[in-house]
Amino acid sequence: MMRNRSYLLGAVGVTCLSLLASCRANTDEAAQSAAQGYSEKSLGDYGRLTPSEYSLYMADQRYVHSLTRPDVRIRLNFADPQQHRFAMARLKLAGKTPENSPQLFQSVEERRQLHLAKGYKTGLLPQQDQGLSQASDLQEMHFISAASAGSDPSRPNEGAGSASSTYPRGAYYTYVDVSYTDAGGFPLGDLSQTEDFNNGKNTVANAVSYLDRTRGRLYRVSSYKMEDSVTGFTDSFVYSEIGSAAPSVGPPKWYDLIVDHPVDLKNLDNKNTIFVCLDRGGDDCDYRVPPTEAHMVVMPFKGSVRVQKEHLFDVRKIQAIRDDLNANRHRDDAGSIRLIFTPTGGGCEFIEPNTLHAGMKQFWNSVRVDEGQSRFSWDLSGINPVYFGKGCRLTGEDIKMVAIIKLPFVGATNSSTEYSSSITLSNDALIRRDYSFKKMAILNSCLAEGTMIELASGEAAAIESVQSGALISNSARSSLTVMDKSSGIERSPMVRIKDEAARVLSMTEMHPIQVVARGMVQAKDLRKGDVVMTKTGPSKLVLVERHAYTGKVFNLRLGTADEKKALSDEQTVMYANGFLVGDSQIQTKYEFMAQSPRTQGDVLALLPAKWHRDYLLSVGKR
Repeated sequence: MMRNRSYLLGAVGVTCLSLLASCRANTDEAAQSAAQGYSEKSLGDYGRLTPSEYSLYMADQRYVHSLTRPDVRIRLNFADPQQHRFAMARLKLAGKTPENSPQLFQSVEERRQLHLAKGYKTGLLPQQDQGLSQASDLQEMHFISAASAGSDPSRPNEGAGSASSTYPRGAYYTYVDVSYTDAGGFPLGDLSQTEDFNNGKNTVANAVSYLDRTRGRLYRVSSYKMEDSVTGFTDSFVYSEIGSAAPSVGPPKWYDLIVDHPVDLKNLDNKNTIFVCLDRGGDDCDYRVPPTEAHMVVMPFKGSVRVQKEHLFDVRKIQAIRDDLNANRHRDDAGSIRLIFTPTGGGCEFIEPNTLHAGMKQFWNSVRVDEGQSRFSWDLSGINPVYFGKGCRLTGEDIKMVAIIKLPFVGATNSSTEYSSSITLSNDALIRRDYSFKKMAILNSCLAEGTMIELASGEAAAIESVQSGALISNSARSSLTVMDKSSGIERSPMVRIKDEAARVLSMTEMHPIQVVARGMVQAKDLRKGDVVMTKTGPSKLVLVERHAYTGKVFNLRLGTADEKKALSDEQTVMYANGFLVGDSQIQTKYEFMAQSPRTQGDVLALLPAKWHRDYLLSVGKR
């Protein structure tokens, strides 16, 4: 439900970081961050396995499942013949062979030889990778992002599953598949796989199942991933479990899914975007994160869902989940909430306050069941928001939020009959989701306190004193109206520039400024010698440096709807200390463009040579 007010998040804050600069550990990583890559989706075919191979695959699949628990991601031990054989069968199902994917199979063999050399024992997982414990920093992710079973009344025999993967700065190669089976591993639909070259920032595979293929009511959605990046070749496996062990129980039908937060509270300029302002405040912000010592990204999350009368929400199971999590005991059915930074790759999970570990304790402590056990609600808002880690304090206009809520049910007439399901809430259009958030942007670009802004009258005023409604001098028309002013603090070094006329300006790394030869450029990309536009014409920069800053920062949003009709989206500019700079709207655009990938033509140029043949074979070239 939309509320007609801005939402204030207290007791938390974040540091303003340059999205790309923080990721450029080396030139390979910078190149990966710039390229779009190539992605291809296809369906597997169980007919690719001989009868004996299929029998072994079913046995190996049960064996791999026995090594882990639902929603606990593992890496396989290729020194174990069964784990290695399972991986090979999964690739064969997807249509991958040594002939059409030579580097992929060579990488798998190299990893097998590595595991053998390390002496990994049969029946065990790689010791250093067991559990793949999650921390608060931006990280690689591979998880089941959707798992449902017949909860849609219009498709009672259909189940759906999605698997998602993301890698910080992207990967050279990513293979992700997803399959939907019954509890014994019998396939209820086709295996689906997605293959990425020079992408891997947001890879999703979706599977559809036909539940009438089995008499059982317990289902598994599983996913296998192989990936090559600047850190080497790895794999991972994860599965989720839903349904009921009681074969006679039909699936519950949920309805009336309502989300109160996060939503687009302001609907600014009909952009259909949820704006989150870090260390900033202004009328444009749907959600404001004030600066504090916590330095974390936070998000309110509140909503509810109902179940039809044949089932009830299981209050005993909910209390058991709550008790276990409060005692720091793992629960397979706790669910998860994640942010995925698709422009750069990588993501982070909801963490417990004051810890560095992922967890859903705070969520389940907020859960309430009422209306005769037919309504399940959660409230992580106000002073109790969702906390993400310090490593998630990046900015961008294409941030994905994926919330997987596990729902425990009992039969309305037989409380001993249990059933588990899940709902997925996300703004990732690639995922089979039950609720769609609007697009999400996290912003924090500003100018230093004391920066003099030229008014339409020809006078100049310090940016902190400029109020909404003021008329600002503009290079494309006589004036633009100030629609909003944001303010906050800056924890990262600012960019200070000085031109040949001795004009000086300090701004955050992401703030755009007009460069004669390159157009609008973010401050972090300025170079000494650049010729920038000023009030008196082109002027060369004689100094570009970073400097620590402890004062306040401000930004303006310019232009009424009528004023902007005659302007391009790069003309809401102002003169700041004499330099022509963009307002908050241009900053948002260029922040997104800086993160956006380039065209497919870059793939071969940036892809390591060892992957060229796999790529060319994948796109059908020789």
